[in-house]
Amino acid sequence: MAPEELGRIEKPDASAVIGKRKVYLVTMVSPLPGAPEGFTSRLKNYWDAINTNVSQLEARAGMVNRIFHEAVSVSGDLGLNLVSQVNQPAWSMVKNRMDSGATLEAFDNDDLFSQIVDWSRCMQVGLSSQAVADVIQEKYTAAAEARFEGMSKALEEKIGDAEAAIVIVSSARSIKMPEGAEQFNVMPPELDELVRWTRAASEQAMAEAQRAQEAVAAGEDPHAGHDHSQGEPENGGTGLWTPGSA
Repeated sequence: MAPEELGRIEKPDASAVIGKRKVYLVTMVSPLPGAPEGFTSRLKNYWDAINTNVSQLEARAGMVNRIFHEAVSVSGDLGLNLVSQVNQPAWSMVKNRMDSGATLEAFDNDDLFSQIVDWSRCMQVGLSSQAVADVIQEKYTAAAEARFEGMSKALEEKIGDAEAAIVIVSSARSIKMPEGAEQFNVMPPELDELVRWTRAASEQAMAEAQRAQEAVAAGEDPHAGHDHSQGEPENGGTGLWTPGSA
């Protein structure tokens, strides 16, 4: 059976989108501290491909007027500084389009995002009370829904008639696209490569961890026979790495 094809490039029909609002939807894949060697180069290749494909979309369907980036809660240069902190590989793509006249808009909500993170941590504690677990789930859901509603509202209100916008999010499933907007999913083959490589690296890390645990249980040296010159993480860390949502 042929492997699942995850990456693709969607080429729009320019004549069908003239005068319409357009969303160029980009999957957010950001740097991961402690990732194994090879992740950073593949991540760079992915964002380079995104830049190229968005440029192709601009030539066919319209230049980017607005930019929305997950985790960015302020607009303009302050927002660009946040992009450099949370997703450095995407910075130049965003900066170049701002230099060409596009506006980086406030998109996320810091308080709601913090609530989601904290409620998520509470759910991982291992509670003995179902009533407490239900309250935590309710609070988590409410915060997540409010955050996505705010994102949807920002897109609806800030993307003007006939304008094109880049929307960079880890998942758009809960975000409503603007009324009447044409959506183009920017998914180059480099995303497929990055996802597959990440899965393989995760499986290898888990297998090595399992072997180490078995060696310790048997009273053996878990590092015996391991070549430490290979596979060290690019950004420090323990060497055991689990990928994020990519």
